[in-house]
Amino acid sequence: MRILLTGCSGQLGRHLAARLPADGELVQTDHNGGDFQCDLSDRRLLDKTLNRVKPDIIVNPAAWTAVDRAEDEPGTAARLNADMPGWMADWCAANDALLLHFSTDYVFSGASDRPWREVDEPAPGNVYGRTKLEGEQAIMASGARAVIVRTAWLYSHFPGNFLSAILARAGQGQPLKIVSDQIGSPTWAGHLADASLELIRRTEALPPGCSLFHVAGDGQMSWHEFGSMAIERALAAGILERRVPVEPIASASWPQKATRPVWSVLDCDKYLQFTGRPVPSVARGLDECLQLLKESACSSP
Repeated sequence: MRILLTGCSGQLGRHLAARLPADGELVQTDHNGGDFQCDLSDRRLLDKTLNRVKPDIIVNPAAWTAVDRAEDEPGTAARLNADMPGWMADWCAANDALLLHFSTDYVFSGASDRPWREVDEPAPGNVYGRTKLEGEQAIMASGARAVIVRTAWLYSHFPGNFLSAILARAGQGQPLKIVSDQIGSPTWAGHLADASLELIRRTEALPPGCSLFHVAGDGQMSWHEFGSMAIERALAAGILERRVPVEPIASASWPQKATRPVWSVLDCDKYLQFTGRPVPSVARGLDECLQLLKESACSSP
C-alpha cells in the first residue's frame, strides 16, 4: 500500500510521518520539503504529483491555518482549504484511492449545552472555518472514498502552536494572559496521528462514500485552564525553572481579527464506537507532549 502524506513538515504531518511507514510505503511531500516539493495550490502540479506517485491513500493534513490572515486573504485560504481537498477527492474518485483529510472545530460557532456531534449543523463564524467547511463539502460531493477527521485545539512540542508559545514566554519569565471564556478539547498531535492510523487500518469496514469523525482530546476546559495546567506540569517535568503568573482574561481583552468559537468541545463517541479505542485524555496528551519536548531539548546541541 502506497501512502502519500502532504504537509509533512507541519506539526501533525511530522507526527504522521513517524507512524505511517508501519502501514505501507510512505511518500512525503510539502511546499518546501519531503521526498519532493509540490505546490498543492496549483491543480496542474498536484495532478502531476498524484499521477506520478499513484497513491492508494492520500493523507492530507496540509491546509491554510493562519486564522486571522484568512480574513484578509480569503481567496488564498479558499484555494488551500476548499479547492485543494476537492481536487484530491476528484483524483481519488477517478483512481479508486482513499482520502484521509483533516478539518476543524471552527466549522461550528455559538454555544451548546453538549459537545458537537458529526450530525450537528455547521455554522462557521470566520473565513477559516467557512473555507474548511467548503473543503468538507467538496470531498463529500466528489463521490470519493474518504474519511474526514475534525479535530480541535491541536498542539505539539514543535514551534508554532499555543503550547510552544506559552512555554517559550514562561521560560523567559514573562507573565501570561490567557483567554478564559473559550472552551474546547486540547488535542495532542501525536494522539491525533495515532487515531488516524486506527482509521486507516479499518478502511475495509467503512461504508461507501465519505465518513466523518470527530477526534479530540478527552476533556473540556478553557484556554486559561489548559495553559495553567501546562505551566504546572512543565514545572514538575523540569522544563520550566520557575512559575509565572497566568492571568485569565476575556476574549474581548485579546482582540483578534477572526472571531473564535466560544464552544469547541467535540463528541468523539462515533470514533470510539468504530475503533473500540477511546481518545486519550487531555492530561495524558499534555504529559506525553511535554516528555517529547524535554527529550528534544536534551538532545539539542
